[in-house]
Amino acid sequence: MTRYDLFRKRIAPVAFAVAIALLVRETCNQQERTHATVVLDFGAATTNVVSVDAELSVDHAIVNTFHQARLDGQSIGTPKFEAVTAERDAILHLEVELTNGHRAFDRHVHLEEGATVRLALGSDLAP
Repeated sequence: MTRYDLFRKRIAPVAFAVAIALLVRETCNQQERTHATVVLDFGAATTNVVSVDAELSVDHAIVNTFHQARLDGQSIGTPKFEAVTAERDAILHLEVELTNGHRAFDRHVHLEEGATVRLALGSDLAP
């Protein structure tokens, strides 16, 4: 039996089975997700907030996005959104449009299953 026949008949099928097993394992692990609610608390700056855009990213990949804008003559309130991610640690990039300017900043967040994460952003939005 030549080396090519050995590879083709014995090693290749085993390598193929291992590759399939790894793909199945990775797919099954993707089902393990963390669900949490993120609440944005603007504090005293709530009346000045026109809109907010949020991107939750894990390992430089965006896994959640959120946008909320206030209606004419009303306050934006306390925005909240559901975050679903495979990792518990993430970076939340926020872009907040204010009546007196624009702010962009990042926050590191730690998510636990079923938790409500409240982010106090008043100090970041102060003039």
